[in-house]
Amino acid sequence: MIVRQAVIRAITDEMKEKRQAEFVISTEAVDTYNTVFKVDGWDFERYSRTPVVSYNHSTWSSDPDMIIGTSEVRVEGSEIIALLTLEEGNPVADKVWRKIQNGSLNMASIGANVLEWRYGDFSKGENPDVIYFIRQELLEWSVVPVGSNPDALKRSVENLEEIRTSLKKPEGEKKEVRAIAAWEVKVNENKYC
Repeated sequence: MIVRQAVIRAITDEMKEKRQAEFVISTEAVDTYNTVFKVDGWDFERYSRTPVVSYNHSTWSSDPDMIIGTSEVRVEGSEIIALLTLEEGNPVADKVWRKIQNGSLNMASIGANVLEWRYGDFSKGENPDVIYFIRQELLEWSVVPVGSNPDALKRSVENLEEIRTSLKKPEGEKKEVRAIAAWEVKVNENKYC
């Protein structure tokens, strides 16, 4: 699963009453791992059927309280925005909500199934050493404590190197990359997708 982190927006009084917070969960900025998620490549259909939000990518946890709420996701200009509604009566969600309000927890991280990618096209003003994810499904997103770069992209360096070394750099050819689990990316391996 490819993971990207982002930041929370301001919380209004009405949002506080509803236990809601709005996050920017993805942009098209080049991250420190030299990758970009193209905004027009996002598919939210799968996510919208089960729009859960977990704490710290604990989606696979046996503790159901790690699912802290649900969200509505939308595109707003060059950003992917998620409106989180935290569960009531869930002790983890209660703690996360207090920390969001206090400002000590203000990051989000997405998990995506990358379906198509390419290297940057110099003739389009893109860096040819940057990987552009041009078609991807949102699988989940989480509230997390720390982002790992200015645009809060979080991904394992080793797994991105696996992408780069396992595939020859395409000349206009698009390769398929499938994501399987948090912080793991496997190339052309469909058994987990």
